[in-house]
Amino acid sequence: MSDTIQLHIHSSEDIILIFTLLKHLEKRSGFHFTAMQEALNELIENILEHAYKEVKDSIDINLIFSLKSCRLHVDIQEFGLPFDFTPFLSEAIDQSSDHSKGFYRIYDLIDTFYFSNLGKEGKRFTLISHLKNCQLSQAVTTQEDTHQKISHSDIEVRPFITSDAQEISRLIYRNYDYTYYKAMFYDPKAIALQNTSQHIHSFISLHQEKIIGHFALATRLGTNCSELSVAVVHPQYKGLGIMNKMFIDLITYAKAHKFRSLFGEAIMLHPYSQKANLKKEMKESALVLGLVPEDIEIEHELKIGKRSGVLVGYLLFKNERPAIYLPKQYKKWIEQTYQQFNISLDAHLEKRELTAIQTHLDQELNLGVIQIDLEVDTAILTSTLEKLMLEQTDMIYSDINLHRIKNIDALVDALKKHGFFYSGILFDYYHDEDYLRLQKVCSKNIDEDHLVTYSTFAKTLLDYVKADQNTGYLYT
Repeated sequence: MSDTIQLHIHSSEDIILIFTLLKHLEKRSGFHFTAMQEALNELIENILEHAYKEVKDSIDINLIFSLKSCRLHVDIQEFGLPFDFTPFLSEAIDQSSDHSKGFYRIYDLIDTFYFSNLGKEGKRFTLISHLKNCQLSQAVTTQEDTHQKISHSDIEVRPFITSDAQEISRLIYRNYDYTYYKAMFYDPKAIALQNTSQHIHSFISLHQEKIIGHFALATRLGTNCSELSVAVVHPQYKGLGIMNKMFIDLITYAKAHKFRSLFGEAIMLHPYSQKANLKKEMKESALVLGLVPEDIEIEHELKIGKRSGVLVGYLLFKNERPAIYLPKQYKKWIEQTYQQFNISLDAHLEKRELTAIQTHLDQELNLGVIQIDLEVDTAILTSTLEKLMLEQTDMIYSDINLHRIKNIDALVDALKKHGFFYSGILFDYYHDEDYLRLQKVCSKNIDEDHLVTYSTFAKTLLDYVKADQNTGYLYT
């Protein structure tokens, strides 16, 4: 079924109509919206407190309820006092348990929740709940069909075969239209080639022989670390634990094939991918600004218009590392990061033929990287950076080998003078060694104000990154 109903509230006495309408939709659809009711109640309380604190008897709130495609979508647009809700979307919390109050209670209750500041058009909150056990075919015929039951045993997860490629590309399209920043995944031939050459290792999930999910390991050239990548579930199958089931198989595969580590880049437009990574005991080590293109659109709903950041989380299978050189500038943070992974620094450092400094240019994403593996003269560093800046990339990242550069303080100081600031630690990132990543913003199109964090560590890291960017030098 499909319903769209609009409600305009002008008085706090009429707030009850929101929940009356929700009951009406329950009756029409046959579904229960208990979680959405609690989420709406929590959100409305916050709106009244912060946006209408002085004028509770003269409010202006517009709600649009849409019930279609196996999900309930609620948009709330309000025109109250200007208020920055983003700190509440990024509050430091303990992610190990549910929350009784606040915005993170809303995250626990529903599948998608985000905030948009519309300028002169007020502020908008969007809440989406996927209807579990909804009919999962394109054609809905009877009430019995709508309540078809699906269990974990009905979902099969298996490795990729060549004939899967076209349906994987269609899964990407159903979730992102043509805005997904890894464009290769719109090309079935490219997907098949990347899998047969083992540059990626795709797993798919099926229900009644229909492909409904994809998750992959993307290998990195020259290192035994792999990225958890291109995780997508058919929009009509959300909320059934499918991603988790594929995640378990990927970890089993990685261990069996002797990977040193896995990492994932959780988009900071929302907390959900961060939360999924934490549930798999991944730990966060870096916050990378500007990695996500501005035109990405998630599930046809969420689009920010600026380049967003990611939180890099790791699952380490080998905790022994060679000794590292700690720059005074970031000694505290690097030590804290290594401690949370229970790393021991007594492994042997292998002899390698390395290039002291080199650059990488990602023209598709318009990003640049300076990779530094050995001591380098300041003049050479400056010349290399100036050449890369001529490419007019949106961001430049500097990856510094922590095992091989004894005079690392001089290198960090030189990069700081060029506008670089802290990002974090990348484990096994090149040839199985660890790197300190610094970052430099080169465009006004980088979102730095609406980055959502979930864990306490991520919130603290975000505060530190911003402080380091703003002050230039933070010796702690």
